[in-house]
Amino acid sequence: MRIETCYFCSGPIYPGHGIVFVRNDSKMFRFCRSKCHRAFKAKKNPRKIRWTKAYRKTHGKELVTDPIYDFEKIKDTTIKYDRKVWVDTIQAMGKIEELKKKKEDKFFERRMKRAEKDKKKQMKSNLIKHSVLISDPKIREKVEKLKEEEDEKRKLKEEKNKNKNLNVGLNKIMDIEYNIKEEKNENKKENKKESKKDKKEGQKNSGDKNQNKKSKKKKE
Repeated sequence: MRIETCYFCSGPIYPGHGIVFVRNDSKMFRFCRSKCHRAFKAKKNPRKIRWTKAYRKTHGKELVTDPIYDFEKIKDTTIKYDRKVWVDTIQAMGKIEELKKKKEDKFFERRMKRAEKDKKKQMKSNLIKHSVLISDPKIREKVEKLKEEEDEKRKLKEEKNKNKNLNVGLNKIMDIEYNIKEEKNENKKENKKESKKDKKEGQKNSGDKNQNKKSKKKKE
């Protein structure tokens, strides 16, 4: 029994269920329900719709990169029928599904831990925002302390960002000055080399002239 996957939401399609749409270029698109078919015809992007598998994968809500998923890849190579191999594959399928479920559960637990932290932060912000509505004075004092701590943290962050921005500007200026100095040094080195070459050429010319004078005197 082959279980197809929906082109839009990538959900399972059992035999005798779903809709098949064949395009002019003879490409087949399978959909699990009319909702997916309508969304496909409306040219909606499945990565931007919350109830699709593609959205969940792109936003890190499901496992994507794991070696277990390599077993599910369809291979075009033809394999000779062998009863032993067939039995081994069916037994392995059950084990692979168990492993997959365990890994998905662990991934879900890790994700929920992050979500709990975000929830706690949101609760704190709501308490600070609506501290006037709290009737108990002890709880209100705790909330005010939290507010002071958060204000201090915010101020420290702002100061750090300001320092970073200042450093960025200084670094740019320093880099420009350093490049200008390097260019000046290179120009000086080139000028020195040229002057040395000119001196050597002048010495050679003077030596040649002296030798010519000496040779003329000898001839006379």
